[in-house]
Amino acid sequence: MNVDLAYFEIPFLKPYRVGTESISVRRGVFVRTKIGKRFGYGEVAPLLGFHRETLEQSLSSLRESVANNTAPMCPSAAFGLSCAVETAAANPRYGFADPAPESDLGINAFFAGGSREAKVAFTAGYFDGFQTIKIKIGRGKPVDDLRTINTIIELVDPEVRIRLDGNRTMSLAVAERLLSRIDANRIDYVEEPLKDHADLSELSRRVGMIMGIDESLHLGVPIEEVVGAPGVEVQIVKPSLIGTLEEVESVVTQGRIHGMDTVLSTAIDTSYTIALVARMARSLGVGDRDHGLGTACLFASDVVTPNPITQGRMKIQLTLPTPNLVFVPSDQFTLPC
Repeated sequence: MNVDLAYFEIPFLKPYRVGTESISVRRGVFVRTKIGKRFGYGEVAPLLGFHRETLEQSLSSLRESVANNTAPMCPSAAFGLSCAVETAAANPRYGFADPAPESDLGINAFFAGGSREAKVAFTAGYFDGFQTIKIKIGRGKPVDDLRTINTIIELVDPEVRIRLDGNRTMSLAVAERLLSRIDANRIDYVEEPLKDHADLSELSRRVGMIMGIDESLHLGVPIEEVVGAPGVEVQIVKPSLIGTLEEVESVVTQGRIHGMDTVLSTAIDTSYTIALVARMARSLGVGDRDHGLGTACLFASDVVTPNPITQGRMKIQLTLPTPNLVFVPSDQFTLPC
């Protein structure tokens, strides 16, 4: 297989916090392949705090895979190459046949600030039309999280549902104290708040809220320990942390077998990958819940024009966009220093 590669680096509007680090640019590599007269594209962009591999390791894995005609070992490389091949093949299994049926997809708003920023965002209309808002928690003091959550609950319409994403930062006791002071009827689910995934069911029982799994699904926890546990009813699937599109589909199917809803998300990827994953959501039949695909607003620029979002719904375009990048043959490509 012959592939071309292109490096990209796009700036965040403001530094974005990942764990204990802040990053100001999103960097990665696009893969391009060709089947017949049709090009296909895939993004390889492991992110500190999300992926276990680096961009350099992903690129090495990709090249070894292409040379040996095998699947890459690194999930981000496997995902990018799989996307390139399947979009070049216009595979309808994943929604890649063009033109796509005219449709849209529910998207959650994304908020990672404090109570003061929440008021500014509300006044600016940032939450307008969204039926679900995802709020990052666990990055500071619980009292500040509580103030932010309750501020947003008070500002938005009563039917708007709130998702809380804790990124495995809390103990069971701390999470219980925080969540017990929030109206459970307003919460859609709480995503991985605990350092120990084994306590998610107990936390759900104590606070009367549904739990979702994210990191546990992607970072090597045995799937039987988390999928289908009592009170754990949603799996947040980030395809680039799993691997090939076939492997992503398998995870969705496994969750469905255990009665779990799937929410598709990305690892702060470009608008190309967001558009691609939106098509997958429709094709794989996981459109019931709003998806975590509203992060293009974090970037000052992008490799394609983002899919428009109106009243909390993302329009699925008739054709997948083409990344506005300069590609070179893989054997001529080097990462910038």
